[in-house]
Order: sequence, then C-alpha cells, then structure tokens
Amino acid sequence: MSPALRPFRIEGKAIQLARHLADAQIADLVRCSCIGNEVAIDLSDTHVLITLVDLDGALRLTFHMTHDGPARARSWSRHLPPGAGAGDIAHRIAADLHTLERELAPLRRNPPAPPPQR
Repeated sequence: MSPALRPFRIEGKAIQLARHLADAQIADLVRCSCIGNEVAIDLSDTHVLITLVDLDGALRLTFHMTHDGPARARSWSRHLPPGAGAGDIAHRIAADLHTLERELAPLRRNPPAPPPQR
C-alpha cells in the first residue's frame, strides 16, 4: 500500500517526544504513549497524562497524575519558553516525574494504616 493511501495520519507535537523520552531514563517506567498532543506515562503504581498546548509560541505542559495507592490525584502546569525543542520538553517532563517519585517514595515505604472500622 502506498504511504499516500494509508488510512491514518501521524502528526502532533507529542510524537517528536517519543525518542527523547526513551532516552530520559525515567525511573520505574512501565509504558509511555505519545499521541497527538498528549503523552501518557505509566509508572508501576502511577499514571500521568501530559497535555501539550501552544500559547503564542510558548508551550504549556499540563500534568494530571493518579496514583494506585494513598496519594490523591493532582494536576499542575509548567510553561516552557518559545523555541523549546523536543529535548527540552522531554527533560522538563522527566524532571517533574523525578520530583513526583521523590514525593511518593515515603508513601511507598510506609503506606498509611487504613482507618479503623466502626
């Protein structure tokens, strides 16, 4: 089948990140998916969805985290300057995931005891 006749298109900012994220050495990485303007990263007990939004040349990364353990779901954003390349974006994502891993480490080592049943 000719490439021009394929029934799908590959486009979006996130696709460029796949190679850079693979080189980013993200600890505890289980799966990474880069589709359109979204990056989904699964760690052993955490799921992070990252949305990339263009803002007049600058870029906003919006992170949505859910944890299989006691940590509450949370969201946060990062703004990158105009001209940030795929390597810069992947570095920012890896840095935020590293910080998240440090924050979750105490909960993983000593999970809180469940409340007593009444």
